Formats: sequence, C-alpha cells, structure tokens
Amino acid sequence: MNNTIEYDTFKTRLMNTLDTEFGDGISISPRGIRGHNGATLDAYSISIPGRNLSPVFYPSYFYEKYRSGMSFAEIIENIKDSVRYSNGDVVDEDDIRRYEYAKSHIIPKLVNRDRNEDWIASVPHQSFLDVEMVFIYVIRSEGDEIVSFTVSEDMLREWRIDKDQLMQDSVTTAKRLFPLSIESIENVLGLSDSDFYQTFYVMSNNRRQYGASTMLYDHVLSDFADRIGCSFHIIPSSIHEVLLVPDSLCIPADELHDMLMDVNSSIVRDDEILSDRIYYYDRDTDTLSIRS
Repeated sequence: MNNTIEYDTFKTRLMNTLDTEFGDGISISPRGIRGHNGATLDAYSISIPGRNLSPVFYPSYFYEKYRSGMSFAEIIENIKDSVRYSNGDVVDEDDIRRYEYAKSHIIPKLVNRDRNEDWIASVPHQSFLDVEMVFIYVIRSEGDEIVSFTVSEDMLREWRIDKDQLMQDSVTTAKRLFPLSIESIENVLGLSDSDFYQTFYVMSNNRRQYGASTMLYDHVLSDFADRIGCSFHIIPSSIHEVLLVPDSLCIPADELHDMLMDVNSSIVRDDEILSDRIYYYDRDTDTLSIRS
C-alpha cells in the first residue's frame, strides 16, 4: 500500500521524530552535498560525540521508500541503524590508512564525465571510453543500499600507490563483493523467456548497485560474446546497469542510440545518467569502442 504525503510534511515529521529519538548529545545538521552530475542533494549529517564518522542521510530517499509502502517506524530504525554502524569498532580510521586492509573495501564506479567535470577533477579517476571511473570505499552493503565514501587524493598519497594499482585492486574487490549478473530482460521484468538469441540482456552485479562497472571485469565481454556466438552493442542505460544487444537482433546503432536518449530524458534520474553514447564489443578483435 502506497503512503501519500507531501515531501515537506514528511521531512518535518522525520526531523522532529529523530530529534526526539536521539535526545541530547547527538545533533542533526543540514549538509548540502554536491552529488553526481552537479546536483546539490538535500542531505543531513548526524554528529555523534566521540566518533570520527558522521553518518549522512537523505530525506528524499526515505520519502520515496515511504511512498512505496515502508512504514515511518521502519524508516526511523533504518536511520538509527546508521548511527549504530558508525561506531569506531566497525570502521576504524587506522585500518583505512593501511592499504592492505583498505583495498578489500574499494570498488570502481563509472560516472558521467561531462556532468561531473569539477567533482571528477578533485578525486582519483581514470578514463574509460567516454565516461570516468572513480573509486568508492564500501563501509557496508545491505540489500539495495551501499554505505560508502569516495576515495580522495589525500588517501591515495597516504597509501603510496598509483591509480593503475588502485584500479586493478578495485576491480578484483568488486568481483568478490559484487559478483557479475547477466539476465535476459524478460527475466528481469518477470516476463516469459524468449528465444536466447532474440532478446536484450541486462548486465549488472548481484546488488544492482553501480553495476555498469561490471564492464571492467576481466573477460566478461568476451565470455558473453562466446556465449551468444556474436558481437554485440552495449546501451549504457545507467550507472547501475547496461543492456547487451546481440548483433543477431540486427538493430542499427542509430536506433539503439534513440532508445538510450529516450531513457535518459524520461526514466533515469539525472544523477544516475552514465552516457549518451552506444558502445560496441567486436568479438573478432576483442575490442570495445564507441559506436554512436
């Protein structure tokens, strides 16, 4: 059952309830965070005495959960959980400073280059086709939620490693923490399966979070091409997933590009748009390129 309430009303009730639940000592402060694609996000940090980490939550995220049927009590407990997980016994800054420990928590994330130009320039990054790869430290991953922060240049200097090593290690960690998932679009949508060679495929990870980075996994594209027996186009539909379109479908790249532009303008959130270009994996040459 969907809940109906205006965002401002929900947010006021949320903040008043949290103030009561936390009591004295723990403070909640507004924090305008610049998200991906340049948008300023409505965020709040929770300051906890004696702890170095301040959890951040987004009322708009929980508003959508509330509208989709999550109870208000569940939302309050979720936010209180973020305080419990911020305990120094869970995330130790000394551990983060040790790269041998930290690398087992770092994964790559692909983001739109043009929409994040200023932000990308301030953090370690690597180019990949027409997008950029940044790196995030995963504190906790549960269900469809990832609690993380972006790796900074200061951290890279403290670890005394270069971006090439960071990229290599982050992909290794991502494959372990977030294994590859490739499913027919019919299966994802809960429809009856069509012939194996006559369908699109959704490629992501098992959490459907930042799954476009599975394109970086070793041999994933060549293995899929061998599986279907042909080359294929890739529609970078969001930062969370990409669509694989076998050549056997005989769909022109221009038509796929029109589909992508329509998805970007009408379905995908601005901060989750990855690209407006179509990619192509050539099975014969084992190369990935921009097609249109």
